[in-house]
Amino acid sequence: MRLKITYESLKGEILLPIHYNYLIHSLIYSSFSNKLATKLHNQGFILGKRKFKLFTFSRILEKGKLFQGDRLKEKANRIGLKNTNKEMLLFRRITFFFSSPFEDIIGDFGNKTLQEKEFNIIGQNLFVSNIEVLTQPRLENKLLIRMLSPVTIHSTSDKTGDEKAYYYHPYEKEFTNLIEKNAKKKFLLVYKREADGLNLKIRPFKFSDELNKKVIKFKGSPITGYTGIYELSGSRELIAVTYDAGLGDRNSEGFGMWEPWFPQERRRHGS
Repeated sequence: MRLKITYESLKGEILLPIHYNYLIHSLIYSSFSNKLATKLHNQGFILGKRKFKLFTFSRILEKGKLFQGDRLKEKANRIGLKNTNKEMLLFRRITFFFSSPFEDIIGDFGNKTLQEKEFNIIGQNLFVSNIEVLTQPRLENKLLIRMLSPVTIHSTSDKTGDEKAYYYHPYEKEFTNLIEKNAKKKFLLVYKREADGLNLKIRPFKFSDELNKKVIKFKGSPITGYTGIYELSGSRELIAVTYDAGLGDRNSEGFGMWEPWFPQERRRHGS
């Protein structure tokens, strides 16, 4: 289930750092009830040693204008923002998608979002100007998808005694294999049964490293993910789980949200 939410500022402008995932992540948690926020933050949905949050969100849909140096200081002073980064993006409003396979998470988020008058993000007071419940599209066994936030999947090695994350490239075999395993774990948590006989494959369709590789810092740590157009194929049940909960990992940090990409969009993009 998916929502589309728009926030605006009474001052008409919103400044955010270029790496804004953690701020949107925090804004979402502040939009949950205290009970749900505590449960998801401290526990989530446990499977073995892994904890899943089972929600995801997109990048901001609006394109921000880059400000830095004296222009940034002037703009920050004008809207009363004291703490700034070296580079920040200016938005008139911010809109993003929020998604989860659980209606109670969606309902909790939507209810508090409608009840609260204001939300704060790095000293800027925002209000919700629009919230929309989206109808889930028809999902086939094979379809083209466009990433609304970068897809990422990684493994962690501690052979040297220092844990280090390795982020797989979309053309590596492990990329699709690990995404399938991840989707099956989400399926088990959502439906309380094993994903026996189900499969999922992802392969790049309209993709380049130069355009689609994204390194995003989350709480200071760099995460490598990839945007672009992909072919997703396999069992509709697994495809549907990834539509709601996200593809790959780090979904609750703003990775792995996608939408179907149709032929008419392909023509519009010139492919």
